[in-house]
Formats: sequence, C-alpha cells, structure tokens
Amino acid sequence: MDLSQIEAILNQNNSKNFVKRILLPEAYPTLQENKNQVATHKMAWGESDGKYYVFPTVMQEKTGKLKDYGKDAFDVAMKRQEFISFDNPKDAEAFSKNYKAYWDKIGFKPGVK
Repeated sequence: MDLSQIEAILNQNNSKNFVKRILLPEAYPTLQENKNQVATHKMAWGESDGKYYVFPTVMQEKTGKLKDYGKDAFDVAMKRQEFISFDNPKDAEAFSKNYKAYWDKIGFKPGVK
C-alpha cells in the first residue's frame, strides 16, 4: 500500500476521531507509555463477519485523554464506530502497519511530553 492509497483512505474516513488524530497529530494528546515512549493509536486489525477492520487500541476519552484499551479495543472500537473496514486481510494489515507514512510526509515525529 503506497502513500497515495493511505491518504485516500484517511481522507475518506476523516470524520472519525482516530483518523483526525492521524491527520492533525499536533492538535491531539499522546499517551505516555514510559519514560522514552509515547503512543497515539497502536493500530490493529481484525476480522468479523467476513469484513476486515483496522482500529486503534488507543482511543480518546470524552475527557480528551487517551486510553489504551488493549484486548478490549476491538469491541470498544466497534461500539464507537472507530474503525475502517477493508474487503481483505492484506489491505487491512498493510494499512495498520503503514498509516504512519503520512506522518513522514508531513514531518511529524511524536515525542515524549
């Protein structure tokens, strides 16, 4: 999956909170994981009813803070409609692993706060 495909998918889904956080990363918080690392999304993918879904395991709460949902993330993402659906596992996996190529384009580097 190349950058133009990633950008098209992001733009098609730009009303979702996690996508907004990808497109405008400096406008949103990060989650301090440890002294040297922060998280913003921790993207994952899964399958349900023959569709493939990419979703963040780190989601923004109503308070504005980020929370890592870990193994419960898929269920929370489905409930909140915080996912992007794909027709096949290859595209879902590729997007979940390569979405940060957009950040390379805009020069964003998440840092420890």
